[in-house]
Amino acid sequence: MNMSSEAGDHRTPSNLVELLDLRIPGDAEAISRVTDRVSATLSELEIPEEKRLDIALAVQEALANAVVHGCKNDSSKQVRCRLQRDPRGRVLIIITDPGPGFSLEHRSDPKSPANMYADHGRGVYLICQLMDEVHFEKGGREIRMWKF
Repeated sequence: MNMSSEAGDHRTPSNLVELLDLRIPGDAEAISRVTDRVSATLSELEIPEEKRLDIALAVQEALANAVVHGCKNDSSKQVRCRLQRDPRGRVLIIITDPGPGFSLEHRSDPKSPANMYADHGRGVYLICQLMDEVHFEKGGREIRMWKF
């Protein structure tokens, strides 16, 4: 797993094919529709089930963060979710929200004893466990998640 903020050079390859480009309101009820669309598209591409499940859960977590933290549950704001694939079959999910962003350095450790029973704070950790590469761009307003 590779997780970084804007420090490194991790430009998106130019040979990606755009498979989905969805915009949803900043409303929790829209999350399942997008997750279902992503899963259906991955199924059509014959992505193995284990990878599809990992990607779907990571997308669900990233969308939840975008809706709750980026949009503040305001349905007048929008979250964008893009699904792309490169010629080698690697999948890239890009989720962008209009919020203030965040810094990886300021998030709490979900494995620390003080946070073990917290009801939130594990989304980024879980995404990084499920995906092969995770990058945060635009000051934390955009997440780029790769599955190889």
